[in-house]
Amino acid sequence: MGIYSRLFLPIFFLILAVSAVRYHALLGTETALANARYQYDARQLDLFLANSVLPLAVHADSHAMHDSVRQVLRSALPLNRSLVSARWDTAGGHVEVLADSKLAGTLATVPAWFARLAGITAIRSRLTVALPDGGDGILDLHYTPGLPLAQVWLRVREQAVLSTVNIVLVFVLLGLILATHRKLLARFVQATDRFRDGNFAVRLAAGATPEAQAVSQSFNGMAGDIEALLTSLKTSQRQLGEQLNETVHMQQALQKLSWQNYNDVLTGLPNRAALAARFEQELFLARERQRLLAVCLFDLDHFQAINDRYGAEAGDEILKQVASRLHDFTGQIHYAARLGGDEFVLLLCGQASIASIEQNVTQLMAELGRPYQCDQQALHMTASAGIAVYAGKDLNTESLLRHADHAVYQAKLTGRNQYHFFDTNLDEEVRTHHNQRTEVRHALINGELRLYYQPKVNMRAGTVVGMEALLRWQHPRRGVLAPAQFLPLVEQTELIIDIGEWVLRQALWQMQRWAACGKHWVVSVNIAARHFQQPDFVSRLETILGEFPGVRASMLELEILESSALHDIEDVRRIIRACQALGITFALDDFGTGYSSMSYLKRLPANIVKIDQSFVRNMLNDRDDLHLVRAVIGLARSFSLTVIAEGVESVEHGARLIQLGCDLAQGYGIARPMPADAVLEWAANFVPAPQWRIAQYSEVPI
Repeated sequence: MGIYSRLFLPIFFLILAVSAVRYHALLGTETALANARYQYDARQLDLFLANSVLPLAVHADSHAMHDSVRQVLRSALPLNRSLVSARWDTAGGHVEVLADSKLAGTLATVPAWFARLAGITAIRSRLTVALPDGGDGILDLHYTPGLPLAQVWLRVREQAVLSTVNIVLVFVLLGLILATHRKLLARFVQATDRFRDGNFAVRLAAGATPEAQAVSQSFNGMAGDIEALLTSLKTSQRQLGEQLNETVHMQQALQKLSWQNYNDVLTGLPNRAALAARFEQELFLARERQRLLAVCLFDLDHFQAINDRYGAEAGDEILKQVASRLHDFTGQIHYAARLGGDEFVLLLCGQASIASIEQNVTQLMAELGRPYQCDQQALHMTASAGIAVYAGKDLNTESLLRHADHAVYQAKLTGRNQYHFFDTNLDEEVRTHHNQRTEVRHALINGELRLYYQPKVNMRAGTVVGMEALLRWQHPRRGVLAPAQFLPLVEQTELIIDIGEWVLRQALWQMQRWAACGKHWVVSVNIAARHFQQPDFVSRLETILGEFPGVRASMLELEILESSALHDIEDVRRIIRACQALGITFALDDFGTGYSSMSYLKRLPANIVKIDQSFVRNMLNDRDDLHLVRAVIGLARSFSLTVIAEGVESVEHGARLIQLGCDLAQGYGIARPMPADAVLEWAANFVPAPQWRIAQYSEVPI
């Protein structure tokens, strides 16, 4: 049975693997075809019923209308065997038609596991028809996947039966062939077992068949050769073993010596020699790529006191844990090394700005400030950091290390657990940015931020359709500041998230007040990329929405910049889908200024495209901008997206946009951003321009 198992099991698993691939492909193909037919038939019946019910909805007599609709619904049941129920709902009552239960028997013949595997689900269509009395009629259609599932099941089961018969025949033939050579195999196995047990003189007797003779000759020749080789191998085995042991010991010694030349023995980090080689390489890359290189020298605060109080072993353990945290922080981009004692160096490579250096250092110092576990005791330790920034000047590695050493000395003078930049100009820039960010945070805390609202109108209909919430800072000395004057300072920090959540709450609060006045406007809010791509963005947004029960989620529109969506389009797509599941709509802001393509527009499930104001503003005088606006409108239409134009600065801009097929717009030509308490008065006095009505009946010149 061992031979049978070794021969049959691989064949069985091979056939099983091939069959699995084949039936996976067969199931996918059959399911796709059946599902396509199933969905196509449902859509066709939806269209047929919508077109059939629409003429009946004009009857003033609701009873006559219901009778007519019932006849249409009953006549539709034979047209699609997957239709199990059709229901017509109006304010005056409802009509429901159910299919017979024969199809349920068809679905019962399909195993439940197969139905789940096929993945063909029920379809529920919901159509709305406007009635003469001003109400709506709702046509609700429910399709069951029983018929397509049964078709796929019968096809797969038929193929499975044929495959099973083939497999059984193959194994029967193999068994017959194997049985004819079973005796030969048994003798061969017995001889090999004796040979393996050390009886190298065993030989296989010649068989009666040509196959048996060939096997005997081959085995006997092999056994003789191996017996001769074993004799010589045993003689030299001891000599080779001794030589191998010497070689291994020598290689291990050389590897250990080589490792110690470039690594710190205690912590495992690169040492000063390794740092020197990497330092030169990073200086070259910083010059070539025109990026900043930050040399950060860390010195542990009061480390000698820890050594004196808890002993050298505790000090060594802290050094190891510091090295581990530095190593975890560096990853594949940065570089950490130990100079000796309690001094460590970190090279922050490829930095774009002083702000990013400051952010990394702050994060690392917080990590180094966490308690250290030594002998089941938590020891607290902080570090001071000196930072020298290489910005393309004629400096070498020794100068930068010396500057960093001076800077760490200054950091310790300021009270320890601090960092200090050596370069005077850069240090001043860091302080300025830090002070400005602090001022923005105080503005948020002190209630100095405001929301202004710019109306969005439908120029063709002459109606106000929504508002865009725009952030302003009521500065106590400088007056009202636009976002461009302060948001860039914080857009790469956690403060932008706090500001974004404040804007959301303020906008929802205002929407709730307007809703109480009967104004159910859609309000759009701009979301920063850092805020939008937070792991808990969707859950936080859902919590904020729950704080304002008087506002429907569908009245909130989130705007993201097109360029921010392109960095990780799959992650952005996932977040958009999750928000849309809550009822929120999405708009791509400043469309056309990034690296737009139809593939990106197709993959991003946005609802609205906003044409950047730079193109709209100049389209009356620049034919290239006019063609670009026309192209964006056509592209949005091809993807069934709503398009709105920003930067409408005159009545003529609006008229031209109407001619191009864009009815929604906002801009200074319609209304400037205004405080919330001025919106209702403006909306009450809004009158669309007469030129917009004229533009509806004219064409834009090519």
